[in-house]
Amino acid sequence: MIKQKFLSVAAAVGVALLVSACAENPSTETNEKATSAVHVSQQVEKSCMGCHAVDQEGKLERIESVRKSPEGWSQTIARMERTHGLTITDEEREQLITDLSRERGLAPEEAEKVQYWLANKPSYAEPDPKNESVAQSCINCHAAGRFEAQRRTEEEWKNLKDFHLVSYPSIYLNHRHMDWPQEADKAIEYLAKNYGVESKVWDQWKGNEYDVSGKWKVVGFQGTKGFYLGESEFTKADDRYSEKKSIKFLTGQETKQLNGDMKIYTGYMLRSHYKQNDHKINGFYNVTSENLIKGDWSYKEDLGISGEETYYKVQTKKPEIIHSEPRAWRKGSVNKVTFYGMNLNKLKEKDLSLPEGVELTKLTAVSDEQLTAEVKVDKKAESNMFVINGDQAAVHGKFTVYDQADYLKIEPSYGVSRMGGAGPMDKMSIQYVAYAYSKGKDGKKETEDDLKLGPVPAEWSLLPYPEGAEGRDDRPYIGKIAADGLYTPSVEGVNEEREFVQENVGSATVAAKAKVDGKELTVKSHHITTVPDYVNTIH
Repeated sequence: MIKQKFLSVAAAVGVALLVSACAENPSTETNEKATSAVHVSQQVEKSCMGCHAVDQEGKLERIESVRKSPEGWSQTIARMERTHGLTITDEEREQLITDLSRERGLAPEEAEKVQYWLANKPSYAEPDPKNESVAQSCINCHAAGRFEAQRRTEEEWKNLKDFHLVSYPSIYLNHRHMDWPQEADKAIEYLAKNYGVESKVWDQWKGNEYDVSGKWKVVGFQGTKGFYLGESEFTKADDRYSEKKSIKFLTGQETKQLNGDMKIYTGYMLRSHYKQNDHKINGFYNVTSENLIKGDWSYKEDLGISGEETYYKVQTKKPEIIHSEPRAWRKGSVNKVTFYGMNLNKLKEKDLSLPEGVELTKLTAVSDEQLTAEVKVDKKAESNMFVINGDQAAVHGKFTVYDQADYLKIEPSYGVSRMGGAGPMDKMSIQYVAYAYSKGKDGKKETEDDLKLGPVPAEWSLLPYPEGAEGRDDRPYIGKIAADGLYTPSVEGVNEEREFVQENVGSATVAAKAKVDGKELTVKSHHITTVPDYVNTIH
């Protein structure tokens, strides 16, 4: 069953569909209004039509004017239980989420844009909203992902404003620097135009469903631990899947076994629940084709421990490269590269089409799933990203030819961790990763043609924030950063050893130092440890 999901927000929410369902059984009057067609599903009629009537267009009021992700519908149903007295069993709740996601869900193209939100990615930096009124009236309180993960009719977007005013009357005070109702009206006009309930991509997708049964190869990345490879097998039983997966990090760590239970929503959204030793792991994946699955996972007890994964369907017809180490090749040198994939014993130099100035001088098969290569790159080759095209082989991802590594960046660029662990609230750690960059063709740092070369091993440390300023130093209290970049916050609660501020909150500067291509590079970033997410938001 989908768990309720809460991403860190400041106050108000942007989900306001009042899917009230105050009775388990529909009234006789409601039955008389209903047409012969089933509204969404029999379970929706049973659980929701006691409060939601059928409108003049023959649609179930409010419910059939909105589309959401499974997480969005789960949150709406939870609000119906919490604030409107809906009483349902776990099985009925799961059926409601399944039915609503199938009939009133998001198309793959719509969900892809808010994957970070659905997967609860910590310290994710959203792009600035394109509309100024949205930025002023909405983003001051919550992330854009909250409203971008749903679609509404114009009337339902207008209802959202009233819902905010009723649920959060203090919104006037919170936005006293502006005329919030006026700005909200402008924002609603933009949202109704760009996030309307009618959608060609939804019409094209609705009713389709992938079957992921069978064997897959897995490529994953976990910050602080690096890339890993694995094998997976999905077995279908009724409307659910079970998964057996084994992974091994390329750094040589032990093989890990995971067993998962999962369900597919809206025909392509896989939601997984794994067990790995004492850890419970939740997965949020999208099936993007018959042969490809992409998504994210995180620890249930610590959202900061997370990773990204891509699944490739096992096939035996032709060579397929699913991962390479490294993917960035330096000009004027012979780069030693390892390719990972399937059927690589069949791969020949002529099967790969490389750009001018890039030559594959040696190819040695280690096994059917791994081969080593030497790639010679001329000094005059163009610095750029490219795809290795080949009619006889499938090669995933882009490769980079670069001149030299010029600087580092830390991801996340602005880290926010949360205390926890002493009471009911969990900690939220941060996996800091250092990435090397080249300035690109223009030779200027932080411009559009800069080339991301990939993650690099780094030495990590915490410095005072702000540096050089007299005053308190939060570092002894807020948490620690490990040698691999994993920051773990302290427990919540009063710390009697501190003056003025008695909880383990505060700021620090995160510093990384790495040696890349013989050059020592350094970078700094800002870190905050703050309180647990106590806010019980209304969705």
